[in-house]
Amino acid sequence: MRAILAIGVLAVALSIAGCGSSEPEPEEEPMKVEDTVFGDLVGTQDKARDGANQAVDVHREGLESRLEEDEGAPPEE
Repeated sequence: MRAILAIGVLAVALSIAGCGSSEPEPEEEPMKVEDTVFGDLVGTQDKARDGANQAVDVHREGLESRLEEDEGAPPEE
């Protein structure tokens, strides 16, 4: 009885294993973000980041110049 069950399980396993293909399918390259529906959002993020960095730089320059004036150091060229 066990031999028949083992042969049946082996036959099912071999038939399932035979269904697979030996060659993998070629993968498609992913789309560029700019070509998807999220392209505008990525551009908006970049613009916002650039604007925030520019504002921080202007503020930092102002603070550095005030700090140099308060310390009495000659301004750097």
